Amino acid sequence: MRSGRSWLVMMLASVVVAAVAGAEESPRNITVVGVGREIGAPDMASLSLAVEATAPTARAASQAAAKSAAQLIEALQKKLGEDGKVQTSGYNLHPVYRQEDGRASPDRPQRPEIIAYTASNEVRVESRRVDGVGALIDTAVTSGAARIGAVSFALHDPGPARNRALQAAGADASGQAAAIAAALQVRLARVLEASTEDGVRPISYKRSVMAMAAEAMTTPIEPGDVTTEVRLRVTYGIE
Repeated sequence: MRSGRSWLVMMLASVVVAAVAGAEESPRNITVVGVGREIGAPDMASLSLAVEATAPTARAASQAAAKSAAQLIEALQKKLGEDGKVQTSGYNLHPVYRQEDGRASPDRPQRPEIIAYTASNEVRVESRRVDGVGALIDTAVTSGAARIGAVSFALHDPGPARNRALQAAGADASGQAAAIAAALQVRLARVLEASTEDGVRPISYKRSVMAMAAEAMTTPIEPGDVTTEVRLRVTYGIE
């Protein structure tokens, strides 16, 4: 019985020693997240447009929407020239049901009744002339656009801005790590691990078609600036 207890004590002691040894062998490190931002003027604009048509039959609604979409696309392509492109982004055809005023009852059940069909054709426009977006919107409205989605501005090539933001994030991470090491009275060693999370923050505008169509002047749109932000997570070994 005593030998069994002795064996158990020896096993527990071995586990404790192994745990302590593992703890001593675990790397000592500091992890920080550096943030870098690059702010600049956008050189690309995009917006979504749509035409809609409602008719008694699905065929008639589809044909009317197709005619309006062709007119809209032709006007946009003429306005853009070589500085942009137009492409179809969505199409939808759905029935319109009669709205019943009364409530259904066992002797008078309500049955959905189709009274018309609505077809919509959506297009996405990209333009390299960010200062001409207002005029482009006016062209779309006068050419039959029934809906205009968010207008956004971005960078055509975000690579250079991202690289500059990455350098700023690296400097920020290094400064944070040095400050923490000084506070803890330790010395920084080599970088053990690094990873990035980056993104460009586009600028968006939303405005109703009715408000824009009522204005005699060109729709005012101010591009503003685009912010490219990089978050750099760095783990430093310490001594």
